[in-house]
Amino acid sequence: MSAALKANGEATGRVVVGSTALLMEYEMGELVRECRYRYPGVQVSPKVMTATEVENAVAAGEVDIGLTLTTDPADEVPRAPGISRQSLFKVPLVPVGDPSPAPGSGPEGGRVLVVDPDCVSQEVLLRHLRAERGINPSVMEAGSTRSAISLARAGLGIAMVPEVAVEQDLGWEGLAVVEDLPRTDAYVQALWAGTTWLPPAVSAFLDLVRKAPGAAARQALGV
Repeated sequence: MSAALKANGEATGRVVVGSTALLMEYEMGELVRECRYRYPGVQVSPKVMTATEVENAVAAGEVDIGLTLTTDPADEVPRAPGISRQSLFKVPLVPVGDPSPAPGSGPEGGRVLVVDPDCVSQEVLLRHLRAERGINPSVMEAGSTRSAISLARAGLGIAMVPEVAVEQDLGWEGLAVVEDLPRTDAYVQALWAGTTWLPPAVSAFLDLVRKAPGAAARQALGV
């Protein structure tokens, strides 16, 4: 109440944000920087979690806002009482791997590298290989997007990663989009407890996330 009634009207306080590893690497940094610029009195505390942990932490009140990915932008149905969710900006994902894999190391004989095994975006390749090719590839957990890209570059598997992650940070040398595998668009989804009033700091950060164009769009705009 004290924060809400400050005379200068500026939001202040701490916001704990639970985010999946993929988003933590390529979206959270920009969101924290933008929040610091627009709301200097708001302190953002990011915590990396799996997609399942994010939802559980929001429901338990352990984080103020959760950020996960969904492949269905219309998926906004609450899964727990009192939890709100909203799909926001798009994140294009591409399957990448060694451009000249050794025999038997392609999709049919290799493995899928996943950043977060709980995230629906990481199931795209697995579903395709099982349903369309009738194979059950092995899975290796990479732990981070950068690690997944490095492992793919080393020929250890195929990873579904944000296109902007390769273009911005690591370059395409030693990597190629695997054209006979599906690309997909994931959407950042925000989760928070409650449906009406939010603390000013939480409301300010949520409003900022809603307006964010995403890393891919910022790159296209040269921002």
